[in-house]
Amino acid sequence: MEEEKFKMLRRFQYSSEAIIYQGKLESQGIEVFMRDQNLIDSTMYSNLFGGIKMFVKTEDFERANDILNDVNLFSVDDDEQL
Repeated sequence: MEEEKFKMLRRFQYSSEAIIYQGKLESQGIEVFMRDQNLIDSTMYSNLFGGIKMFVKTEDFERANDILNDVNLFSVDDDEQL
């Protein structure tokens, strides 16, 4: 059995933000694994522990990165206004 390899895709300060991006990736068929989410949520020392780490399979890394890069950080209306 071949061992799966994973690559860290992003770090997040808040679990709510990480969960939104996780949902986006999983809706596109990319399996997501989070690390340190419970630690961050229970201690609120996100910067101390380096945030919540999002991992994907190495073979999905490029596609996942492209998907997250396409997500706008701010909502805009039909006229591209904030």
